[in-house]
Amino acid sequence: MIPSGISGINDMLGEGIPKGSRVVYSMEPGVNGQLFMISTLASALLKKLSCLVVLPFTTVDSFRRDAMTTRSGSIKFTSKKLTFIDAIDRERIQKSTNSTDMAQKEWKAKISKICRDKNVEVIFVYLDLLSEEFGIERALKIFEPEKDDPKRTLIFEYLNLEGDAQLDRFIHDFSFDVVISIKSSFPPLAPFDYFTIAHTSWSPKPARSVPFIISEGRIVPYIPRIVVTGPAKAGKSTFITTASDDGISVDRFGLDQDSTTVAMDFGLLEWKGFFITIYGTPGQPRFDLMIPGMFTHAMGVILMVDATKPESLARAKEMKSLVKERNMPMIIVANKGDLPDRMSEADIRRGLGIRKDIPVVFISAKEKAEVRHLLESFVDSITQFPY
Repeated sequence: MIPSGISGINDMLGEGIPKGSRVVYSMEPGVNGQLFMISTLASALLKKLSCLVVLPFTTVDSFRRDAMTTRSGSIKFTSKKLTFIDAIDRERIQKSTNSTDMAQKEWKAKISKICRDKNVEVIFVYLDLLSEEFGIERALKIFEPEKDDPKRTLIFEYLNLEGDAQLDRFIHDFSFDVVISIKSSFPPLAPFDYFTIAHTSWSPKPARSVPFIISEGRIVPYIPRIVVTGPAKAGKSTFITTASDDGISVDRFGLDQDSTTVAMDFGLLEWKGFFITIYGTPGQPRFDLMIPGMFTHAMGVILMVDATKPESLARAKEMKSLVKERNMPMIIVANKGDLPDRMSEADIRRGLGIRKDIPVVFISAKEKAEVRHLLESFVDSITQFPY
């Protein structure tokens, strides 16, 4: 396996990229996705794999400067395992050939010679200019191995101007083993960049989409916000405290000396490379006007109810209506699900009037293992949500 160098992708692929695979990072215009290719290159060099980088659009020196800046100086460009073909080589090929057929043969011969001489194991290709020059199908054939050559790992970066139609071609026409799409969200969702593992040749799993941020030269999978809402005293504050690595609750004591959240709960959780923020809403009706604003950057909603209080379902149904128009995953969490006098799932569904496709999960908000398992499952459903 070749680690991608990107948290989240390795887990989803099953430890990394299988050797001998054909991989493409397909980028929409305008997304901040250049670090994906560079991260995988850095990871391959750390594994001491012999690499060839084909960058027809720039010189080696310019690429090194940009990559070192982007990746915070962590790439070993002095490695003897690293070879380049750059814009200067492309210009020489153009000047020495009279047709695209001759140029294609010259490219293929040059790459084959370097691969044999340097025992290249991984080829990284910036495909855009070659695709413009030869057409994408002929450009890809440049990198097909000769009959007697070993099968090498091929990793391409491509600026995708055709959207999902081009992704389908990568999967069905060009038989890529791994297709990773890097896109931006669009209204009504708040703007964010995300990557999608759109296809793996060895697994029928559904596509996984993960928002990300760039932090200190690294791609960090990031769920901007999960909102936990529900009636007062449903257990939201306990849930967020149990779930979080670090959390803040804004409470005050009421007349009965029971604490009640008056603004919001806030928690932070890191899980399998994901950074997750969790916000809890107050449950009293007088705070309902502030709740829609908390959904602005939300990726999912947990509606929490007390499984031992049927009388609270009417209020929970009112709060569900605040979420109704949002296009995001939702799950019903029945707290105190370990107690014998809890309601049944059918009672909760009937009381809330929810669809069959919305899960209802019984937990104890005090049990860390149950809370973490619930969040892991919910994050997994968020990554499968069609943005």
